[in-house]
Amino acid sequence: MLSNSAPAQDVVIAGQHSGKPVKITPTAKPVYDQLVKLARDGNNYWAEITVKAINELAAGRLHQNNIFVKPGAVHRDGTEEFVMILPGCKVTCEKLDADGFRILHFEADIHYGEAIKAKAKPGLYSAKKNGSGWRTKPIDDGAIQQTNDRLVAICDSGYANLKDAAETAAPRISDAPVSGGSLRVNNNGFDLHYTPGEKCIGGLKNYRNAIRPNQNTELHESALLLARTMYQAKDVQGVAWISEEGGSGVLTQAMTVLASQGVQLPKHTVFLNNPTTSPNEAVKAAHAIGVQLDRNFTKTKVLNFIGNRDQLEMIGNRWKSKTDSLTTLQAGADILAHGKSLQGFCLSVGTMAAGAAAVAGVGMTAPAALTAFLTAITGAVAVGKIAGGTLSLGNTLVENALPKHHDKLKGKF
Repeated sequence: MLSNSAPAQDVVIAGQHSGKPVKITPTAKPVYDQLVKLARDGNNYWAEITVKAINELAAGRLHQNNIFVKPGAVHRDGTEEFVMILPGCKVTCEKLDADGFRILHFEADIHYGEAIKAKAKPGLYSAKKNGSGWRTKPIDDGAIQQTNDRLVAICDSGYANLKDAAETAAPRISDAPVSGGSLRVNNNGFDLHYTPGEKCIGGLKNYRNAIRPNQNTELHESALLLARTMYQAKDVQGVAWISEEGGSGVLTQAMTVLASQGVQLPKHTVFLNNPTTSPNEAVKAAHAIGVQLDRNFTKTKVLNFIGNRDQLEMIGNRWKSKTDSLTTLQAGADILAHGKSLQGFCLSVGTMAAGAAAVAGVGMTAPAALTAFLTAITGAVAVGKIAGGTLSLGNTLVENALPKHHDKLKGKF
Protein backbone atom coordinates (compact mmCIF):
# COMPACT_ATOMS: atom_id res chain seq x y z
CA MET A 1 0.00 0.00 0.00
CA LEU A 2 1.44 3.38 -1.03
CA SER A 3 1.57 6.27 1.40
CA ASN A 4 0.40 9.71 0.33
CA SER A 5 2.36 11.48 3.05
CA ALA A 6 5.25 13.64 1.82
CA PRO A 7 8.77 12.97 3.08
CA ALA A 8 9.91 15.04 6.01
CA GLN A 9 11.67 18.22 4.99
CA ASP A 10 14.91 19.73 6.25
CA VAL A 11 14.50 22.41 8.91
CA VAL A 12 16.38 25.71 9.03
CA ILE A 13 17.87 26.11 12.52
CA ALA A 14 20.18 29.12 12.05
CA GLY A 15 20.76 32.02 9.67
CA GLN A 16 17.19 32.11 8.44
CA HIS A 17 16.90 35.90 8.36
CA SER A 18 20.56 36.85 8.00
CA GLY A 19 23.79 35.11 7.17
CA LYS A 20 24.10 31.65 5.60
CA PRO A 21 21.14 29.33 6.26
CA VAL A 22 21.92 26.17 8.23
CA LYS A 23 19.52 23.31 7.60
CA ILE A 24 19.28 20.00 9.43
CA THR A 25 17.93 16.65 8.32
CA PRO A 26 14.89 15.20 10.14
CA THR A 27 16.97 12.32 11.53
CA ALA A 28 19.54 14.67 13.08
CA LYS A 29 17.02 17.17 14.45
CA PRO A 30 16.05 15.28 17.66
CA VAL A 31 19.69 15.07 18.80
CA TYR A 32 20.19 18.76 18.07
CA ASP A 33 17.08 19.61 20.09
CA GLN A 34 18.46 17.69 23.07
CA LEU A 35 21.75 19.60 22.84
CA VAL A 36 19.89 22.93 22.73
CA LYS A 37 17.95 21.94 25.85
CA LEU A 38 21.15 20.99 27.66
CA ALA A 39 22.83 24.24 26.59
CA ARG A 40 19.92 26.32 27.92
CA ASP A 41 20.17 24.53 31.26
CA GLY A 42 23.32 26.54 31.97
CA ASN A 43 25.30 23.68 33.52
CA ASN A 44 26.42 21.99 30.32
CA TYR A 45 28.97 24.32 28.78
CA TRP A 46 30.12 21.58 26.42
CA ALA A 47 26.65 21.61 24.81
CA GLU A 48 26.80 25.41 24.59
CA ILE A 49 29.94 25.08 22.46
CA THR A 50 28.15 22.83 19.96
CA VAL A 51 25.12 25.11 19.64
CA LYS A 52 27.41 28.14 19.26
CA ALA A 53 29.34 26.34 16.52
CA ILE A 54 26.11 25.88 14.54
CA ASN A 55 25.43 29.60 14.82
CA GLU A 56 28.98 30.37 13.71
CA LEU A 57 28.38 28.28 10.62
CA ALA A 58 25.51 30.61 9.78
CA ALA A 59 27.76 33.63 10.35
CA GLY A 60 30.38 32.12 8.01
CA ARG A 61 33.15 32.08 10.60
CA LEU A 62 33.68 28.50 11.70
CA HIS A 63 34.22 26.73 8.39
CA GLN A 64 36.87 29.08 7.03
CA ASN A 65 39.78 28.74 9.44
CA ASN A 66 39.36 26.36 12.34
CA ILE A 67 41.51 23.39 13.30
CA PHE A 68 38.47 21.50 14.51
CA VAL A 69 36.99 21.21 11.05
CA LYS A 70 38.03 18.06 9.20
CA PRO A 71 37.54 18.35 5.40
CA GLY A 72 35.67 15.60 3.60
CA ALA A 73 34.70 14.66 0.07
CA VAL A 74 33.67 17.12 -2.63
CA HIS A 75 30.65 15.79 -4.56
CA ARG A 76 29.95 16.09 -8.27
CA ASP A 77 27.24 18.69 -7.71
CA GLY A 78 29.76 20.99 -6.03
CA THR A 79 28.73 20.33 -2.44
CA GLU A 80 31.40 19.58 0.13
CA GLU A 81 31.21 17.41 3.25
CA PHE A 82 33.19 18.10 6.40
CA VAL A 83 33.16 17.06 10.06
CA MET A 84 33.15 19.44 13.02
CA ILE A 85 34.90 17.87 16.01
CA LEU A 86 33.34 19.34 19.16
CA PRO A 87 33.25 18.36 22.85
CA GLY A 88 31.15 15.22 23.16
CA CYS A 89 29.97 15.58 19.59
CA LYS A 90 30.96 15.07 15.94
CA VAL A 91 28.79 16.88 13.41
CA THR A 92 28.81 15.84 9.75
CA CYS A 93 27.91 18.85 7.60
CA GLU A 94 27.46 19.62 3.92
CA LYS A 95 28.42 22.96 2.36
CA LEU A 96 25.80 23.72 -0.25
CA ASP A 97 26.44 25.43 -3.55
CA ALA A 98 23.84 28.03 -2.54
CA ASP A 99 26.28 29.28 0.12
CA GLY A 100 24.55 27.58 3.02
CA PHE A 101 25.05 24.48 5.14
CA ARG A 102 23.15 21.28 5.86
CA ILE A 103 23.71 19.11 8.93
CA LEU A 104 23.56 15.48 7.91
CA HIS A 105 24.43 13.60 11.10
CA PHE A 106 25.08 14.11 14.80
CA GLU A 107 27.28 11.68 16.70
CA ALA A 108 26.67 13.00 20.19
CA ASP A 109 27.13 11.71 23.72
CA ILE A 110 24.22 13.21 25.62
CA HIS A 111 25.82 11.99 28.87
CA TYR A 112 29.08 13.82 28.18
CA GLY A 113 28.53 16.10 31.20
CA GLU A 114 28.30 13.08 33.47
CA ALA A 115 31.53 11.74 31.98
CA ILE A 116 33.25 15.05 32.84
CA LYS A 117 32.10 14.71 36.45
CA ALA A 118 33.43 11.14 36.48
CA LYS A 119 36.79 12.55 35.31
CA ALA A 120 36.61 10.43 32.16
CA LYS A 121 36.55 13.53 29.93
CA PRO A 122 38.50 16.80 29.94
CA GLY A 123 37.34 19.36 32.46
CA LEU A 124 38.29 22.30 34.66
CA TYR A 125 38.91 21.92 38.40
CA SER A 126 39.95 24.14 41.29
CA ALA A 127 42.89 22.87 43.35
CA LYS A 128 43.60 23.85 46.96
CA LYS A 129 46.34 22.76 49.33
CA ASN A 130 45.14 20.16 51.84
CA GLY A 131 47.87 19.22 54.29
CA SER A 132 50.62 17.56 52.28
CA GLY A 133 48.31 16.92 49.31
CA TRP A 134 45.83 18.75 47.12
CA ARG A 135 42.02 18.75 47.09
CA THR A 136 40.25 19.24 43.74
CA LYS A 137 36.71 20.33 42.96
CA PRO A 138 34.99 20.38 39.53
CA ILE A 139 34.06 23.77 38.07
CA ASP A 140 30.71 23.15 36.41
CA ASP A 141 30.60 26.23 34.18
CA GLY A 142 34.17 25.83 32.91
CA ALA A 143 35.21 29.33 34.04
CA ILE A 144 38.31 30.06 36.12
CA GLN A 145 38.18 31.97 39.41
CA GLN A 146 37.61 35.60 38.45
CA THR A 147 40.49 37.08 40.45
CA ASN A 148 43.52 39.00 39.18
CA ASP A 149 46.74 37.07 38.62
CA ARG A 150 44.97 33.70 38.74
CA LEU A 151 47.17 30.68 37.95
CA VAL A 152 45.85 27.99 35.62
CA ALA A 153 47.71 24.70 35.10
CA ILE A 154 47.24 22.73 31.87
CA CYS A 155 48.40 19.23 32.74
CA ASP A 156 49.73 16.33 30.73
CA SER A 157 47.80 13.08 30.26
CA GLY A 158 48.89 9.70 31.57
CA TYR A 159 48.13 10.28 35.25
CA ALA A 160 46.53 7.58 37.37
CA ASN A 161 43.86 10.02 38.55
CA LEU A 162 43.05 13.70 39.04
CA LYS A 163 44.67 13.81 42.50
CA ASP A 164 47.93 12.53 41.03
CA ALA A 165 47.78 15.18 38.30
CA ALA A 166 47.20 18.02 40.78
CA GLU A 167 49.99 16.92 43.12
CA THR A 168 52.47 16.73 40.25
CA ALA A 169 51.33 19.95 38.56
CA ALA A 170 51.56 22.09 41.72
CA PRO A 171 55.38 22.15 42.07
CA ARG A 172 55.76 22.43 38.30
CA ILE A 173 53.70 25.60 38.02
CA SER A 174 55.55 26.92 41.09
CA ASP A 175 58.72 26.76 38.98
CA ALA A 176 57.30 29.19 36.42
CA PRO A 177 58.71 32.72 36.84
CA VAL A 178 55.19 34.13 36.44
CA SER A 179 53.73 32.04 39.29
CA GLY A 180 55.23 33.84 42.27
CA GLY A 181 56.69 30.60 43.62
CA SER A 182 55.45 27.77 45.82
CA LEU A 183 54.31 30.06 48.66
CA ARG A 184 51.78 31.80 46.44
CA VAL A 185 50.70 28.56 44.79
CA ASN A 186 50.20 26.81 48.14
CA ASN A 187 48.34 29.74 49.69
CA ASN A 188 46.07 30.68 46.78
CA GLY A 189 45.72 27.38 44.94
CA PHE A 190 45.17 27.23 41.19
CA ASP A 191 42.75 26.09 38.54
CA LEU A 192 43.58 22.87 36.70
CA HIS A 193 42.59 21.97 33.14
CA TYR A 194 42.64 18.17 33.21
CA THR A 195 42.95 15.89 30.17
CA PRO A 196 42.46 12.21 31.06
CA GLY A 197 44.27 9.55 29.08
CA GLU A 198 46.37 6.43 29.43
CA LYS A 199 49.51 7.84 27.81
CA CYS A 200 51.47 11.06 27.98
CA ILE A 201 51.12 13.67 25.25
CA GLY A 202 53.91 14.20 22.74
CA GLY A 203 57.51 13.18 23.39
CA LEU A 204 59.67 10.95 21.26
CA LYS A 205 57.20 8.06 21.42
CA ASN A 206 54.61 10.29 19.74
CA TYR A 207 57.06 12.21 17.55
CA ARG A 208 54.69 13.20 14.73
CA ASN A 209 52.09 14.64 17.10
CA ALA A 210 54.84 16.25 19.17
CA ILE A 211 56.27 18.33 16.33
CA ARG A 212 52.82 19.09 14.85
CA PRO A 213 50.64 19.51 17.96
CA ASN A 214 47.78 21.21 16.09
CA GLN A 215 47.23 18.05 14.04
CA ASN A 216 46.78 15.78 17.06
CA THR A 217 43.05 14.98 16.82
CA GLU A 218 43.05 13.26 20.22
CA LEU A 219 43.46 16.68 21.88
CA HIS A 220 40.71 18.53 20.02
CA GLU A 221 38.00 18.10 22.65
CA SER A 222 40.24 19.19 25.49
CA ALA A 223 41.73 22.11 23.54
CA LEU A 224 38.33 23.48 22.54
CA LEU A 225 37.15 23.42 26.15
CA LEU A 226 40.35 25.20 27.19
CA ALA A 227 39.92 27.78 24.41
CA ARG A 228 36.45 28.58 25.74
CA THR A 229 37.81 28.89 29.29
CA MET A 230 40.53 31.27 28.07
CA TYR A 231 38.03 33.37 26.15
CA GLN A 232 35.73 33.67 29.15
CA ALA A 233 38.68 34.96 31.21
CA LYS A 234 39.75 37.57 28.63
CA ASP A 235 38.82 40.52 30.89
CA VAL A 236 40.56 39.15 34.00
CA GLN A 237 43.91 40.85 34.64
CA GLY A 238 47.14 38.87 34.85
CA VAL A 239 45.93 35.29 34.25
CA ALA A 240 48.89 32.93 33.80
CA TRP A 241 48.31 29.81 31.67
CA ILE A 242 51.06 27.36 32.62
CA SER A 243 51.41 24.01 30.89
CA GLU A 244 53.39 21.10 32.26
CA GLU A 245 54.93 18.44 30.02
CA GLY A 246 52.38 17.40 27.33
CA GLY A 247 49.88 20.01 28.47
CA SER A 248 51.79 22.22 26.03
CA GLY A 249 50.00 20.43 23.17
CA VAL A 250 46.55 21.22 24.58
CA LEU A 251 47.55 24.85 25.24
CA THR A 252 49.01 25.24 21.73
CA GLN A 253 45.80 24.02 20.10
CA ALA A 254 43.65 26.22 22.33
CA MET A 255 45.68 29.33 21.47
CA THR A 256 45.57 28.42 17.78
CA VAL A 257 41.78 28.23 17.69
CA LEU A 258 41.51 31.53 19.58
CA ALA A 259 43.83 33.13 17.03
CA SER A 260 41.71 31.80 14.16
CA GLN A 261 38.72 33.58 15.71
CA GLY A 262 40.61 36.84 16.14
CA VAL A 263 40.69 36.69 19.95
CA GLN A 264 43.37 38.73 21.75
CA LEU A 265 44.48 38.22 25.36
CA PRO A 266 46.90 41.10 26.07
CA LYS A 267 46.20 40.93 29.83
CA HIS A 268 47.39 37.32 30.08
CA THR A 269 50.67 35.42 29.99
CA VAL A 270 51.75 31.89 29.02
CA PHE A 271 54.55 29.61 30.21
CA LEU A 272 55.61 26.08 29.22
CA ASN A 273 57.25 23.84 31.84
CA ASN A 274 59.29 21.15 30.08
CA PRO A 275 57.05 21.00 26.96
CA THR A 276 56.90 17.65 25.16
CA THR A 277 55.37 19.24 22.06
CA SER A 278 56.95 21.90 19.84
CA PRO A 279 57.60 25.11 21.83
CA ASN A 280 58.03 26.96 18.54
CA GLU A 281 54.45 26.15 17.51
CA ALA A 282 53.33 27.34 20.93
CA VAL A 283 55.16 30.65 20.71
CA LYS A 284 53.69 31.35 17.26
CA ALA A 285 50.19 30.76 18.64
CA ALA A 286 51.01 32.92 21.68
CA HIS A 287 52.12 35.78 19.44
CA ALA A 288 48.92 35.43 17.42
CA ILE A 289 46.69 36.05 20.46
CA GLY A 290 48.87 38.81 21.88
CA VAL A 291 49.66 37.36 25.30
CA GLN A 292 52.57 38.77 27.29
CA LEU A 293 55.64 36.52 27.40
CA ASP A 294 58.18 36.48 30.20
CA ARG A 295 61.89 36.71 29.45
CA ASN A 296 61.85 32.94 29.94
CA PHE A 297 58.95 31.43 27.98
CA THR A 298 59.92 27.81 28.66
CA LYS A 299 61.83 25.71 31.13
CA THR A 300 63.20 22.63 29.38
CA LYS A 301 65.20 19.76 30.85
CA VAL A 302 68.34 18.68 29.03
CA LEU A 303 67.04 15.17 28.25
CA ASN A 304 63.86 16.50 26.65
CA PHE A 305 64.59 16.10 22.92
CA ILE A 306 61.26 17.53 21.72
CA GLY A 307 61.43 20.52 24.05
CA ASN A 308 64.94 21.37 22.86
CA ARG A 309 64.47 20.42 19.20
CA ASP A 310 63.30 23.79 17.82
CA GLN A 311 64.47 26.11 20.59
CA LEU A 312 66.73 28.05 18.20
CA GLU A 313 63.87 28.62 15.77
CA MET A 314 61.66 29.66 18.68
CA ILE A 315 64.25 32.18 19.88
CA GLY A 316 64.44 33.57 16.34
CA ASN A 317 60.68 33.93 16.12
CA ARG A 318 60.57 35.70 19.47
CA TRP A 319 63.30 38.11 18.38
CA LYS A 320 61.57 38.89 15.06
CA SER A 321 58.12 39.34 16.59
CA LYS A 322 56.95 42.94 16.98
CA THR A 323 54.87 42.02 20.02
CA ASP A 324 57.57 40.10 21.94
CA SER A 325 59.92 41.88 24.33
CA LEU A 326 62.98 39.70 23.57
CA THR A 327 65.91 41.95 22.64
CA THR A 328 68.84 41.16 20.37
CA LEU A 329 71.16 40.85 23.36
CA GLN A 330 68.76 38.52 25.15
CA ALA A 331 68.29 36.39 22.03
CA GLY A 332 72.05 36.00 21.72
CA ALA A 333 72.34 35.02 25.37
CA ASP A 334 69.54 32.46 24.96
CA ILE A 335 71.26 30.90 21.94
CA LEU A 336 74.50 30.62 23.92
CA ALA A 337 72.69 29.10 26.92
CA HIS A 338 70.98 26.59 24.63
CA GLY A 339 74.34 25.50 23.24
CA LYS A 340 75.67 24.94 26.74
CA SER A 341 72.62 22.86 27.65
CA LEU A 342 73.34 20.54 24.73
CA GLN A 343 76.86 20.01 26.10
CA GLY A 344 75.35 19.23 29.47
CA PHE A 345 73.07 16.69 27.81
CA CYS A 346 76.02 14.46 26.92
CA LEU A 347 77.41 14.68 30.46
CA SER A 348 74.04 13.81 32.02
CA VAL A 349 73.55 10.77 29.82
CA GLY A 350 77.04 9.51 30.59
CA THR A 351 76.62 10.00 34.33
CA MET A 352 73.30 8.19 34.48
CA ALA A 353 74.66 5.31 32.43
CA ALA A 354 77.60 5.02 34.80
CA GLY A 355 75.30 5.00 37.82
CA ALA A 356 73.13 2.30 36.31
CA ALA A 357 76.12 0.21 35.33
CA ALA A 358 77.57 0.44 38.84
CA VAL A 359 74.41 -0.89 40.47
CA ALA A 360 73.88 -3.44 37.70
CA GLY A 361 77.22 -4.95 38.70
CA VAL A 362 75.51 -6.58 41.68
CA GLY A 363 73.27 -8.66 39.45
CA MET A 364 70.35 -6.35 38.60
CA THR A 365 69.16 -5.65 35.07
CA ALA A 366 70.03 -2.19 33.69
CA PRO A 367 66.55 -0.62 33.80
CA ALA A 368 65.87 -1.92 37.29
CA ALA A 369 69.33 -0.81 38.36
CA LEU A 370 68.78 2.72 37.10
CA THR A 371 65.45 2.97 38.89
CA ALA A 372 66.92 1.69 42.16
CA PHE A 373 69.93 3.95 41.81
CA LEU A 374 67.81 7.05 41.24
CA THR A 375 65.30 6.11 43.93
CA ALA A 376 68.12 5.78 46.43
CA ILE A 377 69.40 9.22 45.47
CA THR A 378 65.88 10.63 45.77
CA GLY A 379 65.57 9.42 49.34
CA ALA A 380 68.93 10.90 50.24
CA VAL A 381 68.02 14.22 48.67
CA ALA A 382 64.74 14.30 50.60
CA VAL A 383 66.37 14.00 54.01
CA GLY A 384 69.39 16.13 53.13
CA LYS A 385 72.05 13.40 53.60
CA ILE A 386 73.88 14.26 50.40
CA ALA A 387 75.75 17.54 50.33
CA GLY A 388 77.48 19.79 47.83
CA GLY A 389 77.93 18.72 44.23
CA THR A 390 76.65 15.19 44.85
CA LEU A 391 73.30 16.56 46.02
CA SER A 392 73.01 18.69 42.92
CA LEU A 393 73.99 15.78 40.69
CA GLY A 394 71.54 13.37 42.33
CA ASN A 395 68.70 15.83 42.12
CA THR A 396 69.45 16.49 38.43
CA LEU A 397 69.51 12.79 37.64
CA VAL A 398 66.15 12.14 39.26
CA GLU A 399 64.62 15.29 37.76
CA ASN A 400 65.54 14.22 34.22
CA ALA A 401 65.11 10.45 34.37
CA LEU A 402 62.06 10.25 36.65
CA PRO A 403 60.46 13.70 36.33
CA LYS A 404 57.01 12.90 37.73
CA HIS A 405 58.49 11.04 40.68
CA HIS A 406 60.85 13.97 41.28
CA ASP A 407 58.18 16.66 41.14
CA LYS A 408 55.68 14.80 43.33
CA LEU A 409 58.42 14.39 45.98
CA LYS A 410 59.47 18.03 45.58
CA GLY A 411 55.89 19.15 46.26
CA LYS A 412 56.00 17.50 49.70
CA PHE A 413 58.71 19.90 50.94
